[in-house]
Amino acid sequence: MRITRVDHADDGALAAWHAAMFAGLGAGRDDPPIVSLDDVRVTYRTPDTSYLHEAYAALDGETVVGTGQLEAPLRDNPRYADVEVVVPPEHRRRGVGAALWDALHDRCLELRRTTLGAEIHQPIGAEPVPGWAFAARCGFVHKMTEVRQRLQLPIAAERLDELEAHAQQRIGAYTLRSWQGPCPDEYAEQYARLKGLLATDAPLGDLEYEPEVWDVERLRENERTAAAQGRTVFTTVAVSPAGSLAGHTQIGVGDKAHQWDTLVHRDHRGHRLGLAVKVANLRILTETRPDLRTVGTWNAPDNGPMIAVNDALGFRPIERNEEWQRIES
Repeated sequence: MRITRVDHADDGALAAWHAAMFAGLGAGRDDPPIVSLDDVRVTYRTPDTSYLHEAYAALDGETVVGTGQLEAPLRDNPRYADVEVVVPPEHRRRGVGAALWDALHDRCLELRRTTLGAEIHQPIGAEPVPGWAFAARCGFVHKMTEVRQRLQLPIAAERLDELEAHAQQRIGAYTLRSWQGPCPDEYAEQYARLKGLLATDAPLGDLEYEPEVWDVERLRENERTAAAQGRTVFTTVAVSPAGSLAGHTQIGVGDKAHQWDTLVHRDHRGHRLGLAVKVANLRILTETRPDLRTVGTWNAPDNGPMIAVNDALGFRPIERNEEWQRIES
C-alpha cells in the first residue's frame, strides 16, 4: 500500500478517489450530504485565495482503499487545518486509516498547521462509529457537537403564514430583502462582514478557532465557486431601520438543498429576525423549486434560539456531527 497526493487534473484519479470517499463516508448513514464528483472537480480546480485544498489516496495496487483530505485557511487562522480520513468498510482494520493520518499529519506539520480539526458523523440511536476510537488514537479530543436535521418539503403554506405572523409581532421597522445568486452590490461590503461573524458568534463549544476575515473579494469568490458547481443560492437578509444588515440566512441548492449560514447580529437580537428570514427564504425556495423534497441543516444543541426556529419549521434530528481537535504541543 502507498499514499499518494491526487492529481486534481486527472479525471480518472479524481473519480476513483471520490468513489472511495463516497463509499466510506456514506456507510451506515441516512441520506448523507456528500459532495458530488462535479463539486469536487470545481473545488480542486478553481483558484481559491481562501483555502488550500489537497486530496490523498491510499492505493493497494491500482485500487483506492482509502482517502484523505486537507483544507487549510489562507486568509486567517494561519495555524489551523481541517483533515479527513475515510476508509470504505471493506478495507478497514488493515492500517489504511493510520497510513493516511500519518501522511496528513506530516503535511500539516510541513505547513506549520498545529491546530487540526476533524469531523465524525454519528447517526442518532446507533452504536458509536469507528471514527471515535480512531480519532482518539490519533490524539484528537472531542470539542463540540452539532446536530444534523432534515426538513421534509413542501411546507404547508398555512404553516409558513402562521410563522410569518408570529415573527411580525416583534419585527417592528425591520424589513426583509431576498435574492438568488450573487449579493447585490449595495449590500456586498456589509454582507461580507456579516458572514465573517458566523465563525465566532455561532456556538463553538470548546473549539479553538480564530475569527475569519471576509471582504467583498472573498464573498465574490465564494459566489463564483457556488455558480461553477451549479448551485443556486437563496438568500434573505433583515435590514434595520437605519439601513444596516441585521441578519441573514442562505440555502444552497444543487441536486439537494442545504441550509448554509443563518445569523442575527448580536445588536439586533430579540426581534424574531431569525424566524422571519428563514420563513421568507423557505417560502421562496418552495415556490421556485417545488421538486425539492428535503432541506438539511446543522446546529449546535446549545444554540437555543435557532433550534427553536428549526423545531417550529419542522426540522427533525437524524445525526450528530462531532467536532474533534488535536493541538500540537
